[in-house]
Amino acid sequence: MKMTKKITAAVLALGLLSTGTVVSTVYAYAPIARAQTMDAKTIDAKSIIVQAKSKGQVGEKIDGYLGLVNLSAPASVKTAVNEINIRRKTTYTKLARKKNISVADTAGVFGELLIAKAKFGEMIKGNNGQWRKVR
Repeated sequence: MKMTKKITAAVLALGLLSTGTVVSTVYAYAPIARAQTMDAKTIDAKSIIVQAKSKGQVGEKIDGYLGLVNLSAPASVKTAVNEINIRRKTTYTKLARKKNISVADTAGVFGELLIAKAKFGEMIKGNNGQWRKVR
């Protein structure tokens, strides 16, 4: 059973990365994983993250969450990272339960997608644990 879930997650990830399209019910949640609901707090956090990404303070990680590249980033950036990550985890958890796969596998699928969509000059952190700029 465990192997089936991992294979399912791998197939979903491969489908996302190879086609670049959103397929089936799993992928309907991709926009939600990025920003979730657009309340005032989320809009503020999202705009802070966009600026922090452009400055190289924040980046996408392979595990599906945002990470601080610069640990001495301002408190507002740290708060925004936490806000977005909490919302992402909520979304990943709901989707994982619906699809009967682990939250980590679900987050990993989206992590690969978010890294693949990272813009030129943004920071990403892959499996090797090292931050690098998208080129």
